[in-house]
Amino acid sequence: MSFNYSSIIDTDLSPDDPLFWRLPTPIDCTTVRVIGIFLCLAGLAGILLNGSLLISFARHKALRTPPNIFIIFIAFVGFFASCTILPLSGSSSIFCYWLYNRVGCQIEGLVAFLYGCSSCYLLCTVSLSRCYIVMRPFDAKNVTVSFFFLFKKREKYE
Repeated sequence: MSFNYSSIIDTDLSPDDPLFWRLPTPIDCTTVRVIGIFLCLAGLAGILLNGSLLISFARHKALRTPPNIFIIFIAFVGFFASCTILPLSGSSSIFCYWLYNRVGCQIEGLVAFLYGCSSCYLLCTVSLSRCYIVMRPFDAKNVTVSFFFLFKKREKYE
């Protein structure tokens, strides 16, 4: 990959300057545009596939088992990431500069971090759930988690 240093106009701009965000990418624009097209296509595929998975979970109650709840949440995270992160990065890559200024960059970075962390944690819980099913196959159906135990009044034993 060759670097296009001639596209860097002024290196003395600070990130607070609006012109800073209009600087073109320092690498070849055709490569960045191809990556942007792939990002937009991945966003479209993520919206279609995760949306169809969510619709199938909504229509068929038999699929809503406790182990599949994690898969539903992963599909939610993937759907919203495909709706927000991929179009922002893809459209900016197609135009070869960041379109959404500093605030858009910070929001996109925060959202990408939150989606990344949540999908990592959800995949970890899926692996722990599957591990429990493999290690104790007859006890796996009895495992439930109730969040309401936190709010119940504790009875005193006399």
